[in-house]
Amino acid sequence: MLKGNEIIYQIFVRNYSKEGTFAEIIKDLSRLKDLGIDIIYLLPIHEIGVMERKGTYGSPYAIKDYFSISKDLGDLILFKELIKQVHNNGMKIIMDMVFNHTSPDNVIIDTHPEYYFYKNGKRSNRVGDWTDIIDLDNFNPDTQKYLMSVLEYWTNLGIDGYRFDVASVIPLSFFKSVRERFGESLILIGENIDQGFMEYLDSVNVPYCTDDELYKYFDALYNYNWMGEYILYLRGKISYDDFLKSINTSKGLRVLCMENHDNDRIANIIKDEDKLIEEYKFINNRKGLMFLYMGQEYGIKHKPDLFSKDPVIWKRNDKIYEFIKLLIKDKKSLKY
Repeated sequence: MLKGNEIIYQIFVRNYSKEGTFAEIIKDLSRLKDLGIDIIYLLPIHEIGVMERKGTYGSPYAIKDYFSISKDLGDLILFKELIKQVHNNGMKIIMDMVFNHTSPDNVIIDTHPEYYFYKNGKRSNRVGDWTDIIDLDNFNPDTQKYLMSVLEYWTNLGIDGYRFDVASVIPLSFFKSVRERFGESLILIGENIDQGFMEYLDSVNVPYCTDDELYKYFDALYNYNWMGEYILYLRGKISYDDFLKSINTSKGLRVLCMENHDNDRIANIIKDEDKLIEEYKFINNRKGLMFLYMGQEYGIKHKPDLFSKDPVIWKRNDKIYEFIKLLIKDKKSLKY
């Protein structure tokens, strides 16, 4: 169970360093501990599909085998060592779980074709036209049983919780079963969907879970109920008052994203450092978990590409770093 004042640090292992391995994260854990990080959150670490792959490396969200580790990141022994060292440094570690879809060449394609969603007799997507992924049939009890076995495997290795990709379109019954199986100690964070996407799903008759429904089983949800409006406000597309209308309707515990692997770097939107610092303070004084995407603590502007080897170019900015460190200290003093 989260308290609400924890600090999450998101890592895209491939692009965290030139080496792109678990070993490089282990080397940096003491810095992250000193910064005040509570939870290390890893983008998917599994083997990536080859069929219809986008880019040279492919999206980590096009998974070929849920029980595997992508060889360029390291092996199981090294991953276990990362878990151990994260815990030794007083932090927790969570993984991104992508249970809405897989790569078209996932290892269960031939053995369990019934686990997938079909449209006009072909494996497909419920919405969109993403060629490098196909949707699972999450309403199939056997599919849910298989996905539960995935969670059991990684949890038994010492993983403290999960961030579920597009949790809103996964049946609520699955998350109910997860809570019943693992209890309240397992951290569950959901990537929910915004109002615009809800309206689109309504128009194409695709079911989804509301935030209120997800809160029955999740510790926290993303701030996607107002993040889009926030970026529009920063870009001068809507007024401050219109932005406040969206942020003030927020319910439940939120993950206070200002940027992540899907969205532009906040320092690339706010060019002035003093203004950037003020925005860090404004957002993170709100109720919710502070969220940093690797390098955000230095105000890094370049967002690593999701489909290629594009490592962060680490460049210190002590002004921003020391402010965030103080902001984290203040955040931890808050009680919700």
